[in-house]
Amino acid sequence: MCGIAGILYFDEKPLKKFNDQKILDLLKHRGPDNRAFKEYKKCILFHSRLQILDTSGTSNQPFCDDESENCLVFNGEIFNYKEFQKKQSNLKTTGDVEVLFNLLKTEKENCLNKLNGFFAFAFYNAETNSLLLAKDRLGIKPLYYYKDEEKIAFASELKPLLELTGKQELNLTQLNTYFGLNYCAGPETIFKNIYRLLPGQYIQVQNKTVTVKNWYVVPKKQASQNFTQLLEEAVKLRLHADVPVGTFLSGGIDSSIISALAKKNKADLNTFSIGFTDEDYFDETNYAELVAKHINSNHHTFKLSETDFLNNIHDFLNCIDEPFADSSAFNFYMLSKFTKDHVKVALSGDGADELFKGYNKHKALLMSNSSLNRLLAGMGSPLLALNKSSRQGALANKTRQLKKFSELVKLNPTEKQKFLASISSQTEIDKLLKQKVNPAYFDSLFKTNSVYSNFELEDVFDLQTVLADDMLVKADRFSMQQGIEIRNPFLDYRVVEYALNLNNKEKINKSAQKIILKKDFAYLLPKQIFERSKKGFELPLHKWLSGKFSKEFETKLLNKEKIESEGYLNYNYIAELKEQLHSKSPDDSAAKLWAIIIFESWLTNFKDYIKPNA
Repeated sequence: MCGIAGILYFDEKPLKKFNDQKILDLLKHRGPDNRAFKEYKKCILFHSRLQILDTSGTSNQPFCDDESENCLVFNGEIFNYKEFQKKQSNLKTTGDVEVLFNLLKTEKENCLNKLNGFFAFAFYNAETNSLLLAKDRLGIKPLYYYKDEEKIAFASELKPLLELTGKQELNLTQLNTYFGLNYCAGPETIFKNIYRLLPGQYIQVQNKTVTVKNWYVVPKKQASQNFTQLLEEAVKLRLHADVPVGTFLSGGIDSSIISALAKKNKADLNTFSIGFTDEDYFDETNYAELVAKHINSNHHTFKLSETDFLNNIHDFLNCIDEPFADSSAFNFYMLSKFTKDHVKVALSGDGADELFKGYNKHKALLMSNSSLNRLLAGMGSPLLALNKSSRQGALANKTRQLKKFSELVKLNPTEKQKFLASISSQTEIDKLLKQKVNPAYFDSLFKTNSVYSNFELEDVFDLQTVLADDMLVKADRFSMQQGIEIRNPFLDYRVVEYALNLNNKEKINKSAQKIILKKDFAYLLPKQIFERSKKGFELPLHKWLSGKFSKEFETKLLNKEKIESEGYLNYNYIAELKEQLHSKSPDDSAAKLWAIIIFESWLTNFKDYIKPNA
């Protein structure tokens, strides 16, 4: 796990001089163990290393072969590297970097389908001035890029890339998407002319031509393997490291299964969970402790208070690379901060909800197809309107969900996906943004693309947007801020292909979700884990925004003068949200205000990189 960056010029102009140390410093949190760069006539490559495999200096990067003028900068892990290691001779290292380098040297992009891992890398050949950029099948590792007539630049995060490209204008269509979903999504980014390489894609740069291609498409084939064996093998592969490894254990089905399988293969397993000292509704650590006791792991529980929030919120806000307002990111950031004192690698249950229909929205989508449910929802709407709704308690949250369901049943399939994913409606976004944009780009996110084109709309959106742009961004950015590598056994591509090709009846029905997980892994865990209701990894956002932090964010970040001088947002709508936050029916006002707080903080942190829009 590392940070990478680089730039390649197509023409004969001399390589521009950059502040090399600043670029490496901006990548340092992703790889604090070693930082270096390699400069060629037309290209420069940067790397910061988090040592996981072969912790000696021989695997430091940029990894170069002076004889053939090839050079690699690589972020991620190749979990099946040992099977290739056996076939390669005269190796100087014991890790996966040299193995990948040799595969790319002999097979180029043709080796990608052989790799089981997560990765984003750049492989450069100075003799031909050619470059290969590639990203893993599921998009677990980030890679941003910029190109114009004279150059292409890339990086793991935005700030080092902007150091290479110079200031850029804000992308107002992506800003519209951000305030709809609470995160940025799709190939475009918050900056014009800067793009995200999508899952399963590579970029080939040769003879001044830049070509973007899909190297992976999820196959449509009958699932035939043994699922329990497949997942256990995925866990076992991801336990291998030359540094301490543990698991994140929330007490939900997914992380509990991963932790139980990890314990079968690692006797001294450390498990980690996070909860809240004074918020029983959001705290699930009792379930995590139940699982830890059952599997006999060395368990560590961390409890957050409002004081912890206040003491860490500024560091958290300052580390956000692209606007990202999924509030559970703070939990992930703090869990990683606590965990790094014990292990350098943690396995997680990410991906299972998307693959096995684990979200509440999956149940809602299924139930919305019933004519009886549509009738009952319509009849109950007037009564629901009389009750307060929010995310702050069981009853108020149920009211919020029922209100949403009464709207859901009226929509077509594509509209349903958009409605369930959105925090704000387009009408609300239009009230917030000073400059209105065509929402067609936002709408395009809810359609298929070639990587998942064989599958249903619901699966496509879950994987290409919810997973790739929300869940995996959260896991990568906020663990890497603490120098922790997160590994995701459910996202082993073989597990993904197996899950996507299952009949939906093996995943969900009117009374149960994640059916195959509960059936195949019931022997591993206490029955209470499989019987409990689904809870999100949420923050007590309403309470904390209404508490001691309230005055600070209102005066510093949501200050009327600041908002109006920037020219992006309408303060009057923000004032309405503040009033709603303190009302008896706050609904999702806390989440909407949180998105604005994140954006306003981000604007301040990125002020030196933003070019005024034309």
